[in-house]
Amino acid sequence: MAWLLRQQWLRTYAAAVAMAVFLCLVGANATGEMPFALRLSYWMILLIGGTIIAQLIGAVVERSTRLNTWQELLVMIVTITPPVTILVWLVTCLYQNRTPRIEYIPVFIVPVLIISVAMSLIHIMINREPAQSHVFREDRLIEPGNAFRERLGFKYRHADIYALSAEDHYLRIHSSAGETLILMRLYDAIRELDGIEGSQTHRSWWVAKDAVTDIKRRDGRITLTLKGGVAAPVSRSYAKALKGDGWL
Repeated sequence: MAWLLRQQWLRTYAAAVAMAVFLCLVGANATGEMPFALRLSYWMILLIGGTIIAQLIGAVVERSTRLNTWQELLVMIVTITPPVTILVWLVTCLYQNRTPRIEYIPVFIVPVLIISVAMSLIHIMINREPAQSHVFREDRLIEPGNAFRERLGFKYRHADIYALSAEDHYLRIHSSAGETLILMRLYDAIRELDGIEGSQTHRSWWVAKDAVTDIKRRDGRITLTLKGGVAAPVSRSYAKALKGDGWL
């Protein structure tokens, strides 16, 4: 299932390349007088380099369980802007054949801030998970979640699925037959769970409604206790939707 990882990688860098081409064509940041090929290479280096920085920082930010989408966006912008500013400063001085001087840096802050906002939005949009409940008609398949079950080992194919939890690029399946790991994105797994009523409770968790046995609230945090003793967190960004659907 490495194609899933390649697909996400391609989407991310395709967006960066498209933005570089756009900025090149409009001659952004007073680059219109540069020869086209030189201008294109300039923006390609900045956008691809900036995307690499955004991915590295985004991987760290996404590990936080307390941030909603807008908080995540703000944190990424604040943390991405300084290193991308340094990148733009150095590359621009190189292309203009100037000696890098500290006093040049403030000139790049506003343009970099604009680009950082765009890169952060692209990163979040490409990597975000759906925020709605997952309920599909059971008459579409012989067995609920059949498309997803085909990916599992024989032991788990006919077990009751309690929850899915994302662990980096892997997905942990919590079921009546125990736990197992597969290489898959949570977003793609949810799309294959037709017939199983459930919902995301957290950016890294999907829970089957029938698996919930108890709801615990402590210090403003909500945790769902599932069959088998599994504890699934409920983040603030999903709590409102779950309350509306009668989960909480």
